[in-house]
Amino acid sequence: MNYTEALNYIHSRMKFGSRPGMERITALCEALGNPQDKLKFVHVAGTNGKGSTSNMIAEVLKAAGYKTGLFTSPYIVDFRERMQINSEMIPENELAQIITEIKPIVDRLSADGIEPTEFEIITAAAFVYFLNNSCDIVVLEVGLGGKLDSTNIIKQSEVSVICSISMDHTDILGDTLLKIAEQKCGIFKEGGRVVGYPQPDFTVERYVKEQAKKMNCSYMHSELSKIRLVREELDGSTIIYAGCTFKIPLAGKHQIYNFSTAIAAINTLKQNGWEISMQQMIEGISNLKMPARTEIVSRNPLTIIDGGHNPEGVDALCLTLKTHCRDKNIIAVFGMMKDKDYSYCVKNLAPLCARVYTTTPSNPRALSAKELAEAVKPYCKKVKAIDDYAKAYEKAKKKAGADDVILVCGSLYLASDIKNLHK
Repeated sequence: MNYTEALNYIHSRMKFGSRPGMERITALCEALGNPQDKLKFVHVAGTNGKGSTSNMIAEVLKAAGYKTGLFTSPYIVDFRERMQINSEMIPENELAQIITEIKPIVDRLSADGIEPTEFEIITAAAFVYFLNNSCDIVVLEVGLGGKLDSTNIIKQSEVSVICSISMDHTDILGDTLLKIAEQKCGIFKEGGRVVGYPQPDFTVERYVKEQAKKMNCSYMHSELSKIRLVREELDGSTIIYAGCTFKIPLAGKHQIYNFSTAIAAINTLKQNGWEISMQQMIEGISNLKMPARTEIVSRNPLTIIDGGHNPEGVDALCLTLKTHCRDKNIIAVFGMMKDKDYSYCVKNLAPLCARVYTTTPSNPRALSAKELAEAVKPYCKKVKAIDDYAKAYEKAKKKAGADDVILVCGSLYLASDIKNLHK
């Protein structure tokens, strides 16, 4: 099959939904010869920040000269963002070739009543891709949770990284922080190494440490206490760490926390024999590029796209806006999924905006523009529902003056939609 056919086949498996469990991925990987058993991994879980943290680690490893695979989700513009080697997306023909190899196996498993999901097929394809290309190490981002996520098919990791844990996907992962933390900590391997984010909830941080101890893992704190902030701007922060100056090219104080976690993971790798210099760490971090993380896509007027969609992500965005855009009129294009805590997001974001255009992202789970507008009205006087996201964005651009800020927020799906308009 060609690339388009491969992509259509992958997406056709969405009908099987997102189903935690290891039976399907185990059967699929066994039929492929267990490619994951021949690779080395940094395994990254968490509610927020795992994408940024994974990319930071991958960039540093690449700068250190290692052939570095990166498996991440979701994608923003191009599906192939999910599988990268040394920051280069998987070639279209290579993805098509791997899916052509996997499809008969999936068909055979389906005939036996085992129906691999879309994400499980993508995970298996990534393992094959990284092995075929002899990656030295793979930074493997968990899809959902950890314990029953398909990435947890791996038997060992060089280090397991736990990022910020907060409330999200409560219908699958549990309705308390500790239940969610239990799922995230399911990636720990007996006798392995664990790096922990400075969790805002002390009971969660204590729980992560306790779980690491139960698995006889060594535990390393983030390097936050060793970081001094020099300057924080909308295009990133300048910090001093270990006597050296780093530029983190992502906005917000939360990215400093992600940096502190990523660097602790790098230091753990160094203790395990991986050779990485301070200069390579500086270079890797400076090369970081992350779409839809308070991303500036235009300067005239200032236009920001952010995919934060849960309370912690919205809190981080609000803090950034209050810090850097407090004297500006913010004109927002706002779209969310109906299964997210949109009332919390509206309550905190809408009061910061002079005008809001609600819209409907291109996803079946999207909240309608009209429903979202009703939720926004108590917090912002000027709100209008425009179903078509392209028209909503055009309306915002027409209304914005030279000194105003256009903000696209509420969903990674909306971020993807608007990024594609720019593309």
